[in-house]
Amino acid sequence: MSRINAMITVPRGYGLIWGTGLFAFGIALYFLLPAEPPLAWLWCTVAVLLLFTCWPRHGNMRWRPIWALLLWPCLGVAWAATSTALHTPIMLRYELSPRPVQGVVRDIERTENGVRLTLGTPTIRGLAANDTPAQVRLSVRLNPAKPLALPQIGDEISLLAGLLPPMGAATPGGFDFARYFYFRNIGAVGYGLPPWTVEHKAEQTGFAQWRVALTERIIVQLGPQRGPIAAGLITGEDRAIREADFEALKASNLYHIIAISGGHMVVIAGVVFVGLRLLLLLAPRSFGLRPEAKSVAAAITLLTVTAYLFVTGMPISAVRAYVMIALVLLAILFRREADTLRSLFLAALIMLVLDPSDLMEPGFQLSFVATLGIVALAQARWLKPRHEVSLVGRAVRALAALLLIAMVAEGATALLVASMFNTFAPYGVLANAIATPLVALVLMPAVALFFVLLPFGLEGMALAVLDYGIMAMLSLAHHIAALPHAQLFVPSPPRWGLAAGLGGLALVCLLRSRVRWIGLAGLAVGWASMLSVQPPVLLVGAQAKQIALATPEGYRLVRGRPDSLVPQLWANALGLRELLLLKPGTDAWRCDRFGCVATVEDARIALPQDALAAVQDCTRADWVISSYRLRECAQPMTAGYALERLGSHAFWVRNGTLWHENSADWQGNRPWSMGWRGPR
Repeated sequence: MSRINAMITVPRGYGLIWGTGLFAFGIALYFLLPAEPPLAWLWCTVAVLLLFTCWPRHGNMRWRPIWALLLWPCLGVAWAATSTALHTPIMLRYELSPRPVQGVVRDIERTENGVRLTLGTPTIRGLAANDTPAQVRLSVRLNPAKPLALPQIGDEISLLAGLLPPMGAATPGGFDFARYFYFRNIGAVGYGLPPWTVEHKAEQTGFAQWRVALTERIIVQLGPQRGPIAAGLITGEDRAIREADFEALKASNLYHIIAISGGHMVVIAGVVFVGLRLLLLLAPRSFGLRPEAKSVAAAITLLTVTAYLFVTGMPISAVRAYVMIALVLLAILFRREADTLRSLFLAALIMLVLDPSDLMEPGFQLSFVATLGIVALAQARWLKPRHEVSLVGRAVRALAALLLIAMVAEGATALLVASMFNTFAPYGVLANAIATPLVALVLMPAVALFFVLLPFGLEGMALAVLDYGIMAMLSLAHHIAALPHAQLFVPSPPRWGLAAGLGGLALVCLLRSRVRWIGLAGLAVGWASMLSVQPPVLLVGAQAKQIALATPEGYRLVRGRPDSLVPQLWANALGLRELLLLKPGTDAWRCDRFGCVATVEDARIALPQDALAAVQDCTRADWVISSYRLRECAQPMTAGYALERLGSHAFWVRNGTLWHENSADWQGNRPWSMGWRGPR
């Protein structure tokens, strides 16, 4: 017992770190459950474990670490379940054809080809009030030849719109869009048909409209190419970036520079804090040399960073960085020391307590893991000079440190990026090492200068500097993206592989003994687990609008548009850039007016178009896949699979048997899933 205690006893000062990690593990476990756990039993378990952990008897001291080890994950599961139970938005359960929709504009986002509107308290023709979602999100494609004035935040507008329930994951283990929209109180997505009609103007415009107007002003001043990137750096609105630039930034792994993150907050806070310290040195009576001057600079910097956070729309990665920076600035303000690692985990704990669903967001995971790797590197001996060096040596050391930081951040997040986006950028370290000085010395100081000059109407000077910096960054991104094999696509690792990789990363970053290097084996297992992934032989989208098939020449799209969302997600999950179209008439795919037949591993899979064809195919095909109920498929060699109206479906051939999974299987019986059978 004493040996077990010694293994799990947490060093002094690490209780918050390991407690937060176990709390996050419990939240992750909750979102991986196939069904909702009983809330009352969860809190009873937490109460019992808390009682044993705090039991004052001396004999219980030996067991206290074990009780604490069990308490934190159970608390994470219980808190996440409670948050979900308190969050009950109405979700649309079936598709609606285009019809009049009226609602209040809650948000406006520019896209490359139009706008994306979020409407609150909508009225939808043909939908009862108690079945109407509280918010809907519509993508509206605009004609450049027919300019249309944008509504303001708070305006009540009406337009024709087609609505869909938010889809789940497009591939096994993929990102669950339905869960994302559920926790943002958006119950339906779809498309709007311009023009819209403003039924009632907003009585007064607030901060949200000012932010939209500021974004528009930046885009107009810098143009359609660099303006959206500048808007992304300043206000966080980056949807209008051109497709070619977006792909180049993604291939070179530089897109994170545009997404508001910790680096932006740190550089702006540093520029403001150092600038104020230098200005205070000019104050009379040597005020700038007093400790109070440092506290004044910290207070003003905290106010500036807080204002910048609200302007950016409070993305998750920026909130995490803000909490960390706020803790450091408060420590300076009250003349205390702040531990960076504990500040990071305290920021994560605060965010997870406020909203446990943040843990499943890419922004939270990538920001936290990258920062954890950099903090662990900073606490190691590699960045600390062992002897005095010359000025040239310091410059070389600084460049080497930038390269090492870029390598650590890339290595720490690479497995997560592969899991979420199915991409790997071999030249990402090189691109980030070159771009880091540009970001730190040009882009982010220009953003800080923009906010300083904005009240005086002189922000154009900062935008001019920012324009040249963006031009240089885009040039770098396109040159890196043009290199051979600049962007590789890989399948997502299975959940056990991702867990092994993240567990190994935690050991490497958090332990201080030589045992930490065992974590490298966990990372290796995480990457190697991709080899165990068996891709499906057939993928079918909602209502069979998209179909992808494994052929002797590779995967091909036999129905649908290669550039639409679902085929793009399929292609990346299969380790491909895109799916090529396969025309009917080949041996692998034949069609007539009654339906299509696919040939996979010498098996005939029929996809009939009507009920009569489905009955006939049951007598001729090995397997029949249809949206009709297939009670007639009772032959020994024929199996029928009835497709649900919505969601994606994946099929595998294993030992001569066709295995089937769909979006509902991947989601489980959860409140945000199409198959939810619990109380609303």
